[in-house]
Amino acid sequence: MTFLGPLLIVYVVWGSTYLAQKVGLEGLPPLTMNAVRFLIAGALLYAYCRWRRMPPVTRPQWRAGAIQGLLLPAAGTGGAAWAEQWLSSGITALFLASIPLWIVLGRRVADHERIRWPVALGLAAGFAGVVVLARPSGGGDAVAIAVALGGALCWGLGTVYAGHAPRPASALRASAIEMLCAGAILVVLSGATGEWTRIDVTGRSAIAVGYLIVFGSLVAYTAYTWLLDHAPPRITGTYAFVNPVVAVLLGWWILGEPLTVRTLLATAVIAIGVALIVLAPGDRETSMARQDRGMRPPARRTSDRRLFSILRGDAGPGLVSGLTKRESSHDGWGGAGSRRGGLRHRR
Repeated sequence: MTFLGPLLIVYVVWGSTYLAQKVGLEGLPPLTMNAVRFLIAGALLYAYCRWRRMPPVTRPQWRAGAIQGLLLPAAGTGGAAWAEQWLSSGITALFLASIPLWIVLGRRVADHERIRWPVALGLAAGFAGVVVLARPSGGGDAVAIAVALGGALCWGLGTVYAGHAPRPASALRASAIEMLCAGAILVVLSGATGEWTRIDVTGRSAIAVGYLIVFGSLVAYTAYTWLLDHAPPRITGTYAFVNPVVAVLLGWWILGEPLTVRTLLATAVIAIGVALIVLAPGDRETSMARQDRGMRPPARRTSDRRLFSILRGDAGPGLVSGLTKRESSHDGWGGAGSRRGGLRHRR
């Protein structure tokens, strides 16, 4: 079980990014906070790619990166942070856990991908969990819930779009340009909405943003790419339904967020639904794998050993890009000696 350490990092760190965003909101408005986060993290990744002398990014790739930056980190993660002004970190994480459901439906519409019965059960369970959870107590809550679900929908649409968009050969560089574009978009939006006048940075909020940059976007990503080389893909994919549970428990433990019977029920139902989608057998890559934005569409049928990812980011805040074993070793980010037996991208 040599992969247990990196797996726990992915479980805990990506599950804790919702908590970190909630703390960061104490001194920074949501769009401004994520603009800072993605500009710094994107610049660090881009500088690393330049240092590694990876191939330059073409104009079509920049354009596709801007679209994905808008849909995933800006709308997805930014929407989650905006919703956390009214919702608890755990509840927000549960709404963002619906991303795999939107991916499955998007793939069905755009690519006519057949929905197998385990995935259909997962869809039903996931939406049932959202229905249980979505009982707003006021107008602000209703808008926040709509924004959180809208962010999850945008993340799903961006994931489906990623399967058809021109992408850099390096998944690290793809992530870098998406984060840079998202950061630029969020700078404009934060200024246009008057957020800059509300900036009042505290020590806690600065530490939270630093945590999101260093641990959420870099350390956990390194652990994840290591897992791609050394752990079974179905083990790696379990983070998709573990992260929301971690987010709910951390919010209750550290921030004192209420842990009601309704929240526990919704957590269990949504986690089961996502698990059914992620672990569904099939001879093609699963729809959940499309949450991993760095993937390209295969030119012909491939094994379902394509690796699973999300969110948060970051499906949600934990922003990542998908790598095959071969890609992660090429990027030099996932551990030495990982070239052996690498999965090939089929073009």
